[in-house]
Amino acid sequence: MKSRKKIAAVVMSGVMSVSAVAGFAACGSSRSPEELDELALSLALNMMGDDVFAWNAYSVTPYETYGAVVSLPDQASWYSYGGGMSKNDISMVKYLFDMYYDELKTFDLSELSGSTAASYRSMDYILDTYRTYYSSKYVNEFELLGGSYISDEGGYVADFATSFENFTFRSEKDVKALLAVTRSTDSAFNTYLNFASDRKKAGYPLYDYTINAMQDYLDDVYEKGDEYYLYDVADNMIENANFLSKSQKEEYKAEYKSAIKNDYMQGVKRLSDGLNKYKGEVSTSNKSYLAAAGEAGKAYYEWLFRQKTGIRGANLVEVYTELANACAEFSGKRDKVLADVKALEQTDAATYNEFYEYYDGEKLLLGLSDPTEILDYLKVAAKDIVPDLKSTPEIGFKYMDDTVAEISNALAYYMRTPLDEDNSKEMITLNRFQIEEDPSDLLTTIAHEGYPGHLYAHVNAKESGTSLLSTCMSNSAFSEGWANYTELVLLENIAKAPTSSKATKMYCEYKRNYILYGYISSLAVDMQINYFGFTADVYKDDNPSAEDYSDGTDVIEIFMEIPAMYVPYGYGMYTMYTLHESAKSALGNKYNEVSFNGALLAEGFGPTLTRAKEITQEYIRKNK
Repeated sequence: MKSRKKIAAVVMSGVMSVSAVAGFAACGSSRSPEELDELALSLALNMMGDDVFAWNAYSVTPYETYGAVVSLPDQASWYSYGGGMSKNDISMVKYLFDMYYDELKTFDLSELSGSTAASYRSMDYILDTYRTYYSSKYVNEFELLGGSYISDEGGYVADFATSFENFTFRSEKDVKALLAVTRSTDSAFNTYLNFASDRKKAGYPLYDYTINAMQDYLDDVYEKGDEYYLYDVADNMIENANFLSKSQKEEYKAEYKSAIKNDYMQGVKRLSDGLNKYKGEVSTSNKSYLAAAGEAGKAYYEWLFRQKTGIRGANLVEVYTELANACAEFSGKRDKVLADVKALEQTDAATYNEFYEYYDGEKLLLGLSDPTEILDYLKVAAKDIVPDLKSTPEIGFKYMDDTVAEISNALAYYMRTPLDEDNSKEMITLNRFQIEEDPSDLLTTIAHEGYPGHLYAHVNAKESGTSLLSTCMSNSAFSEGWANYTELVLLENIAKAPTSSKATKMYCEYKRNYILYGYISSLAVDMQINYFGFTADVYKDDNPSAEDYSDGTDVIEIFMEIPAMYVPYGYGMYTMYTLHESAKSALGNKYNEVSFNGALLAEGFGPTLTRAKEITQEYIRKNK
């Protein structure tokens, strides 16, 4: 998963049928686990709707496996801005969520176990999230404030390119579906101008910063012309589709070329030109979009925190205080390591120099720089962190296209494989620009994305029989918190190794606290900007040492595009770290890293942080 990513919002569509819920009406006081599994599957099907990208990602054979009612391939389309929901639409969606919730509560959680109990908790979390969303008096403002149609990284246009290249052709239906989506992009992209217009009318106009950055991305794509990378991607995907005849391949190649040239590229051009109309509304982003929206912005941030963590009714003032204290703790530990190293400059020059070789990126931990060699090392190192998988997944690497890589600050990302695909090849996508800029982060990043982070967690969940619902609607704070924690424990284990030098141990300790402080402080700034409403002047006055930000507007612009982006990484990691520390403290010598992590990951790719705390307490009670 990308360290910074945009996720297309999962929206309840009009295809959700009342009968799909009513068919599960209770027939007695005792409900079977099979009925709960069926209810969870029904919710998953309705949440995914006719999103062909979701189906392609989560199922090899969606029709046969789930009986999904998805659009015919030639009806598939890219995400469009719909112009807001009417009161009746909002009431209907809320009513349907309420029906699912009422049905869920006819089951007794204490009588459920394993993946069925995990599905119950997933349903409870998801239904709470969206019932809260559609109950808010600011629901229409939420849609405007939360849209990623236009952003500083290319918005949903950039998402299309990433989705396109990660789409898998397994049958001709898939080929037709992606072709239909590509043909829809011109009209879909044009609706984003309606989004800009509606934001302006609602009093939340786009800043010039956002429009200019969006246009820079769009213009870069358009200027590539016939050299744009999706032409080659499409040709290669079609050529490797062995179920197509030679003549079909040539026909589809021509159709895809036409769709990219006459629909996608024209949509990119029209959107870029159309955005000129919305410039000049706000030239300087003195405060973020959410701060400018006032109470609606605060309410949206509160909902985002709840949705990303699964924590209900969190007091964000208290959360911020907790984060501020953590920042002080980890920055203090980080600075102490630097002070200790400084003290060695004259007395132990070898250690001092070696530390700064690591610090400056001149020397890499364990001397590892090749992704394949790093992965081989991590597969062995992971044995001290997580239980062995039942299978041995094949894992490969690929690189982002330069057009995408140049604007992304993600060093790598992992895309989950379908639940019904056995022995699937797992892929980690790398950013060559970021690797060249800072190769010292490659080891921990592959641990985060691969072993024992996201990739391991997903394959482990597949082997455990996780449900479609628990997978497609996993909790981001748990999954990112887990992946970040694996970086910390990896560094801890490297420092413990008998072969590690004094400088290596000190650098690992520095790096652990640097990571903790970095993500937690980023979330604290996110909250300052987007929840507490710091203006550029207030931010600058409050952070006089922020030399990287010339006038305070720079930091506003960085954080405003994806509010609460650091909640999964910062709060998720901090929670995962504190849970491990509490388990170690409570159990002492009885603590076992592998078994504890096995317990945390037993319920799939991402239960809520609330559930993670419950699992921790259960583990402590059982092992005291």
